[in-house]
Amino acid sequence: MKKGLTRIGIVLSILLFFYMSTHRPNEEQFYSWLLNEYDIECHASITCTKKVEGNSYTTLIETGSNIKNGYLLFNTIGKIYEDESGSRTTVKAIGVFGKYFTIIIDEQG
Repeated sequence: MKKGLTRIGIVLSILLFFYMSTHRPNEEQFYSWLLNEYDIECHASITCTKKVEGNSYTTLIETGSNIKNGYLLFNTIGKIYEDESGSRTTVKAIGVFGKYFTIIIDEQG
């Protein structure tokens, strides 16, 4: 009985490992997640827009970027944005299972 459960556990672990290594989200999916989660829309350049109260928008400039794709089962992305008034927004996320999850969101005004 124990051998059977051990084999099932090993097979499930291998399948999970394979799934995680083949479903790391990419940077394009990060920008889609960023728009849905924090209303920050980035374009092809380093300029982004953020929706603020009502229907007004503010322009953000990407002043820092850190992307780690070298991990086998996940990746991390960190971005720092600054608006015209000098307010900074720091977003760090982990990508795993085809999605991104927030590690840190820090808005300094």
